[in-house]
Amino acid sequence: MSDTTIIDLNQIEGLKAILLVRLQALGDVVLTLPLIRRIRAAFPGAWIGYLVKERYSAALAGDTGLDDVIPLPDTATGQLAAIRHLRKRKPDVAVDLLSSPRSAILTRFCGAGLRIGMDTGWRNGYYHEVLPRAIVRDGKRVRCYTIDSNLEIGRMLGLSVDGIGHGTDAGERPYGFPAAGSSAEWADSFVGSLGDTGSGLAGIVPGSTYPSKSWPLERFVDLARRISGEMELRPVIMWGPGEEDLATEIAGAVPGAIVPPPTGVTETGALIGRMKVVVGIDSGPKHIAVLLGVPTVTLFGPTDPRIWDPMNGLHRVLWKELECAEGCREKGCSPNRCMENITVDEVFDEVRLAIGGES
Repeated sequence: MSDTTIIDLNQIEGLKAILLVRLQALGDVVLTLPLIRRIRAAFPGAWIGYLVKERYSAALAGDTGLDDVIPLPDTATGQLAAIRHLRKRKPDVAVDLLSSPRSAILTRFCGAGLRIGMDTGWRNGYYHEVLPRAIVRDGKRVRCYTIDSNLEIGRMLGLSVDGIGHGTDAGERPYGFPAAGSSAEWADSFVGSLGDTGSGLAGIVPGSTYPSKSWPLERFVDLARRISGEMELRPVIMWGPGEEDLATEIAGAVPGAIVPPPTGVTETGALIGRMKVVVGIDSGPKHIAVLLGVPTVTLFGPTDPRIWDPMNGLHRVLWKELECAEGCREKGCSPNRCMENITVDEVFDEVRLAIGGES
């Protein structure tokens, strides 16, 4: 990508309907919210729809600027129904923000007059226009937080994205997470039921989508104990599908730690908005915290923090950048040096700095 416009949506006569396609996952979807806002500002009267996997559709609720969220079921019949819905709508433009094999096929058959995707090589034939994946400045690839990469797509589509921040630079207001609004009352009631929360709540996110992103359980226990004992923050052990046992085991070893009840995306977002800090692995809750302006400390292993973290004073990272880290795509690694080399002391010091204390 560059700051050069590839195809200017403003020059398309009679543009009345725009479809965005980003099927998964939670973090990737929420990081497109600032781009949605920019598209809405540029086309206030257009229909804007978003095709996303059903399990992540709640992340797009609230005042996001979307007119329609099209949940994509996992079943073949459900996906055919979603395609029929879109073909009736007949979007003027469809923008596939990832161009995975499945999203490329769905975009190809959605009925859009103009299909735009990312440059993937063999899947380029599914689109009328493709946008380069890499951001290049002065002949060199630039890695930046995914929010900014998404806004770069906006620039390539002829949209102005100046003045849209995500709460990571001095003076910026965080974008927010509109979906959380519907669960604000629930979050206030839940926090109120906890009684004494000390100096505030600290979200701990131990669950990982695959083994090479995980950090030893006993270190999460030690970290939560120190956050509770030395910082007087009450640990909240966040968990998602299949992670309740992990959260319960950690909380059981930390006096005063809390395991929230089963929550959806909206409740999770509302609860994060009431925290002093969120610390843990690279995850969807972390990106929600960024949008809400809640400080984060993230442990990185095989994923690149230059792409998945704003990397500033409010949002801090632990990353060993080993010789094998560049371009790593391993989901299982033994020994898992990139994560195991991160110590509890290092994480604790970053938590203190993230909330404005001294290490």
